[in-house]
Amino acid sequence: MHNLLKTSLLSTLLISTYALANDPVQERWTIDNLHQPESVVIDATDNSVFVSNINGAPAELNGKGYISRVSQDGKQLDQYWVEGLDAPKGMAIVGQHLFVADMQTLHMIDIPQGKIVKQFSVPNAKMLNDITAAPDGTVYVSDFLGGTIYRLHNDQLTAWFNSEQIPYPNGLLWDEDRLLIGNWGTEINPDFSTKTPGSLYQFKPNQKSLSVIPTGFELGNLDGIAVAGSSLYVSDWISGELFKLNNKERTLLLTLPKGLADIAVAKDTLYTPRMMENKVTAWAITNK
Repeated sequence: MHNLLKTSLLSTLLISTYALANDPVQERWTIDNLHQPESVVIDATDNSVFVSNINGAPAELNGKGYISRVSQDGKQLDQYWVEGLDAPKGMAIVGQHLFVADMQTLHMIDIPQGKIVKQFSVPNAKMLNDITAAPDGTVYVSDFLGGTIYRLHNDQLTAWFNSEQIPYPNGLLWDEDRLLIGNWGTEINPDFSTKTPGSLYQFKPNQKSLSVIPTGFELGNLDGIAVAGSSLYVSDWISGELFKLNNKERTLLLTLPKGLADIAVAKDTLYTPRMMENKVTAWAITNK
């Protein structure tokens, strides 16, 4: 496991501009026959959209969770594409495999077959949450309540990173040479609210350095992270706010009801799982 060797926090924070959107988003479609959709990921090979459905309490082991498959124009292709999961959340695609974080288990699904072909157990995990993959196929998984990020490399899933500054790592995104980490906040309450809002961090493994993204300082209860062009998109689950971070500016793009979860961006479309409303909405966005 990596130990933090160099940290840059408040000393690196720059004054950022907070703005309301001057490039408003426009709704493309909404699909609403889902069950607590938590994460969306896009399969670039056929432009289909995978949606994880918790279908129960966020930490419930009920076997009712499932993955849906939707077209990019919002048509349901197979609502119960893969069933029998517990509380599936974050997902990532590596080659022909879809990886799904599900409490204490990381599932590997063969996409052409539409079935689970391998499972990795993490008995000490409290709630596996988000997943991202590096270009070399290495998979990273956050344990939201356990404060740890795991790494799947050469078929071995091991604890890889933790930091006192990120007690509740949620959203993950591998971007070039860095791992972006969305912290939920500090001192979490039973309703998942926190004493202080979470910040967006970047960890650079080659330099073993952790720092706050200046425009992401104390941004909210961070869940999803996506990148398009030079912009980052970040969701706040509690407030339902969606932010666009670009250079020294952060822009509020959307305010939705509570439950804005693990977002995704493909080209000029932003996908928002609206967990507490049982729906997913796609929006047209401007990337610049």
